[in-house]
Amino acid sequence: MTPRGWLLLLCVDLSLGEPVKLAREVTATLGSLGMRGSPAVVELAVHAAVAAVAVAAGWALSIGNPGAPGFAAVAILVSAAASVQSLYWSVLPSSTMPGDRLPLALAAIAHAAGWMVYLRRSRRVRALYG
Repeated sequence: MTPRGWLLLLCVDLSLGEPVKLAREVTATLGSLGMRGSPAVVELAVHAAVAAVAVAAGWALSIGNPGAPGFAAVAILVSAAASVQSLYWSVLPSSTMPGDRLPLALAAIAHAAGWMVYLRRSRRVRALYG
């Protein structure tokens, strides 16, 4: 009952994508964390919580937990929200140009919407998780 195809890609995306994003943020911020203050610490903590939820959802999908598709949907939505938040309302360092924010935000929303449609309509997801 191991995931294959698109479902495996979703597991990998959740389990590796968010922790890699978090690692990049922490690496870029660590040197200036004292200067940025408590808002940066809170933002990093929220992004760490998003990464933890995403990893747990990826793991739940990979082991066949019956509630995994719903949990994965929550992880996808909070990941998209954190991505949009980090583009527009962040105290963390960013190399995003102002003109690139809207296309990147739309790409994050489209990415989440695509996975949500997949979770809702996939026969494999229905077959594996009921």
